[in-house]
Amino acid sequence: MVSASGLHIAYPVSWYRPDTKASCEQTIYTVAALARQGHRVTLFVPTPSDVTPVTVEEIAERFGVEPDFAVEAIASRWAGDTLRQGMAWLRQLIASGRLATFDMMLCRLPAVLGLGRSSPIPFAFDHYRPWPDIYPVARPIIRRTANAPRCIGFIQHSSLAADAYKRAGVSEDRILVAHNGSHGAVIHTDTGMIEARQALGLDVSAQIAVYAGRVNEQKGLDQLLAMARLRPEIRFLIVGSEGDGPIEAQARRLPNVAVVAWQAPHALPGFLAAADVLLIPASSEPLRRFGNCVLPLKTFAYLAAGRPILAPALPDTADLLQDSETAMLVQPDDPRAAALALDLLLTQPELAARLGANARALAERNSWDARGKRLGEFFARRLAEMIA
Repeated sequence: MVSASGLHIAYPVSWYRPDTKASCEQTIYTVAALARQGHRVTLFVPTPSDVTPVTVEEIAERFGVEPDFAVEAIASRWAGDTLRQGMAWLRQLIASGRLATFDMMLCRLPAVLGLGRSSPIPFAFDHYRPWPDIYPVARPIIRRTANAPRCIGFIQHSSLAADAYKRAGVSEDRILVAHNGSHGAVIHTDTGMIEARQALGLDVSAQIAVYAGRVNEQKGLDQLLAMARLRPEIRFLIVGSEGDGPIEAQARRLPNVAVVAWQAPHALPGFLAAADVLLIPASSEPLRRFGNCVLPLKTFAYLAAGRPILAPALPDTADLLQDSETAMLVQPDDPRAAALALDLLLTQPELAARLGANARALAERNSWDARGKRLGEFFARRLAEMIA
């Protein structure tokens, strides 16, 4: 019988320095949560020869976690997010022999769906996108990988993604729906709204709606800007800018919209606490057109902030966001309906307080530690089955 604790886990990543993408944040909080559960996790980092290797202390400081995992830099020219880079990097790591001393490999590189069968140790894939639906031609490869003797299973971040793998023929016992979590610095903050606004230099008497996440044209922010045009008396904050793109240009033309630079995880709680309402843009495009925003990570930070959430009624968030219970949901792509819902949240404080309290309670049940425990139990069960 394999113990539910103390696994030695290899975790290859695609970057040589942590970046601002949600995928990097999700990786580190998952790794840190597994470490707190007693597992030994090593990040394998592909590192160009002219780059100083990243240290575990740098990563831990950036994300506000304990440095109780390991980092091993491997000289490689294959750092990057393309499928070609991922395939080449994973091949290099497998061929290096570095995995031989580990109990298992966990990663979110889509290359695992093709190369997992060549892994010398049991492996699991952790991801958020419904790849079999996005690329139906890959379904036979995915089925073969799922049925490989060393495949522990596929970890999906939502029921929407899990259902895509089931439809592709992956056995249900090799699929785990494990929602992401909320960073402790967010979930345990008790910063009041006025205090947060004073710290940020914001008008304490204004009505403020906040979006916090990546700022680009694939996030449905056109719908947020359309809502801002309909409600010039409300202040809108867009937090997460990394440059001067089309969204930033459009926002500059609206006097009631302010764009704020990307914030490190430890700085984000103040912006969320300053909000009357937190916004997930009421757009169908991030999910249906781009497929790159499935139950976004910001949802969990929003829940933990204890503020009412205004979001579109879409299947990816249905696991967590229930209309009039944990959020106010509206039909996507209708800025007038979104604006009316925002009015309701701003004029009915009892409703806003109830939704915020319910959201906070849900966040407590969906912590990173809870996810780490579920992953460890799933790995232990599947590994035991594989050697039975």
